[in-house]
Amino acid sequence: MERNKKIALLLWLTLGWLIGAHRIYLREEGWWLYPLMWFLTFFGIYLGPGAFVFLILVGFWLYDGLKILKKD
Repeated sequence: MERNKKIALLLWLTLGWLIGAHRIYLREEGWWLYPLMWFLTFFGIYLGPGAFVFLILVGFWLYDGLKILKKD
């Protein structure tokens, strides 16, 4: 079944950064990385390397948005 691109973009924008809801909707692997990275960022901000992990997370989030836009 074809998935709706608009719904995927809405999920990416609202819940994609937290739990990877757009990946669940699109039935893609690896959605569990988001909560792990947010966990590392939350504690890492106080320990130092959290900003680096946060930048990686933002990069993954933007990459996923571009993947949704380019999907046929």
